[in-house]
Amino acid sequence: MWRTPLADDSGTRTGRPARGTAATRETQMSGYEYELHHLRSAELRREADRQRLVRAAVQSRRAARREEAARRAADDEAHSRRPRWFRAPRAA
Repeated sequence: MWRTPLADDSGTRTGRPARGTAATRETQMSGYEYELHHLRSAELRREADRQRLVRAAVQSRRAARREEAARRAADDEAHSRRPRWFRAPRAA
């Protein structure tokens, strides 16, 4: 939320020059600058969308690799015929 500027003794809002003064004309954008601003903004949005898609694709590939590795590990473990460690007979 924007803070509403308070009025000073002169009755004008502080921190802002009155309308039509030189300071406001300098800060206004021309049509060309406004168009450039919108083009750049749209470009940044497209780039952010592209990066989001790339991140999502990478995450899904990682998840698929993890699932495949877990499935392989479970299959290998279930079908193994040899014990996990060597069991030597106890010495008497």
